Amino acid sequence: MSTGGYYMLKSCGVDCYGRYRRLVYLQFASALAVFATGLALAVVKYGFPKSPLWIHASLGIAMAIGVVELAHLLAAGEDLDSYEKYVRAFIPLWSAGYLAMLYLMVFKPL
Repeated sequence: MSTGGYYMLKSCGVDCYGRYRRLVYLQFASALAVFATGLALAVVKYGFPKSPLWIHASLGIAMAIGVVELAHLLAAGEDLDSYEKYVRAFIPLWSAGYLAMLYLMVFKPL
């Protein structure tokens, strides 16, 4: 969600940073909601201990991305220059995590 906002932030700089920071908080809250609903659906459908291995792997990846999102949330509280440095480090982590989850959910190899 905040990726599009990040490009907008790049165009207007410090003037938009306060509004962008609120978007980061909204993204964190929505990511928690998506994780909770995914976990609830796995429990309802399969019963958690009996769910397929790909679901456990996806939840593990989602928890790792959650740690990155928490760091993203904390980085948003800093100034714009520091925040941009963190975001550049987070991009490969987000990309790898989301691609891995997508692969597990589409192909279900485990």
